[in-house]
Amino acid sequence: MVVSSLQYTQMNLDRADALRQSPEQIAKLWTDPDCRVLPMQKNTHLVSAGLDPITATHAELNALGIVRNSGSFLGLDNNTPYFSMQCNDEQALQWCASYSDTSFVDLRIVGPTLANSMASILAYARGLSHWQSNNNYCTKCGAANELIAAGHTMKCTSCESLCFPRTDPAVIMMVEHTDSMGQRKCLLGRSPAWPTGCLSTLAGFVETGESLEAAVIREVFEETGIRVVNPTYVVSQPWPFPQSIMLGFIASAKNTDIVIDKNELSEAHWFSADEVHQFGEWADEGSGPKLPRQDSIARLLINQWLASLPKTAAGKR
Repeated sequence: MVVSSLQYTQMNLDRADALRQSPEQIAKLWTDPDCRVLPMQKNTHLVSAGLDPITATHAELNALGIVRNSGSFLGLDNNTPYFSMQCNDEQALQWCASYSDTSFVDLRIVGPTLANSMASILAYARGLSHWQSNNNYCTKCGAANELIAAGHTMKCTSCESLCFPRTDPAVIMMVEHTDSMGQRKCLLGRSPAWPTGCLSTLAGFVETGESLEAAVIREVFEETGIRVVNPTYVVSQPWPFPQSIMLGFIASAKNTDIVIDKNELSEAHWFSADEVHQFGEWADEGSGPKLPRQDSIARLLINQWLASLPKTAAGKR
C-alpha cells in the first residue's frame, strides 16, 4: 500500500542530542543571531491572524524586553538553532501586544493548514511542552524535578532520579470485510465525546506486555465484538494530543455482527465506499456522517482504503 504524506511526519530538524548535554553550547545557540524561538503558552502556539506560526530571533526577544525563563532546544535546521519557549501569562500578553493580530492557538486548529515541516516542528514542541508541564515532581520520592539537557530530561532535586519524555503507543486500524455480494465495506465508529455524525477508524492504546498486532485484535473486539485477522502495519504518525504515536494498521474481519461497548463508542457501522464518499468533513455543520480530520492518520487510512478499491466500486465524490 502506497502511503502519501502524513501531517506531523516531516520534522526536518537535526535534534543534535549531543549539544543538549552542554549548557555552554546551548547558551551560545540561544544568543545566535539566527536563532529562532517559538513562543508557547500552555501547549498553544503564537500565530498570526492568517494562522502562520510566529518565530522570533534573540535580538527580537531583547527588543521586546522578554527574558528567557523556560526554553527548550529543539534542534538545528542547516545550523539555525530552534528553541521553544514557555511564556507566563504576562509574557503571553506582551507577545500579542508586540505582534499585531496574533494569538496563542492550539495546534489542532492550525496544524492542518501548515506545511508539513513546520507542523512537525510545532508537534514536536507541543509534545515536549506537555511532558514538561506534567512531570514537576519525582515519581520515586515526590521531591521537585528540575529541567536539564536543554529541556529533554527531568532530574529529581533530592534522589537525582532521571525522567525522560514519554510517548504512548496507540494502534489505529482500518477494519474491512467483503460481503456475500463481493462488496468491500469498512468499520467506522464514533466516540461519545465527538459531535454527532463524526466517524473514524477504531483506535486504542497498547497495553503492557502486548504486541501491536495483539492490541489491534483486542481493541477491535472489545469495542465492537468484531474479531479480526491479519493485522498489517501501514504507517505511523506522531500525535501530541497529548503524547501519543499512532500506529496504523489494516485488518480483515471474521464476523460482521457489531456489539459495541457503550463506554468506548456511541455507534459503529459498516460502510461501503459509495457511502463513505458521501460523508462531509469533520467541521461541517449538521448531523450527517463526517470524515475524520484532514491531518489525522485515520483520514489517511480511509483515503488509502478507498483508493485501493476498483473505480466502479469507489465511485466519485
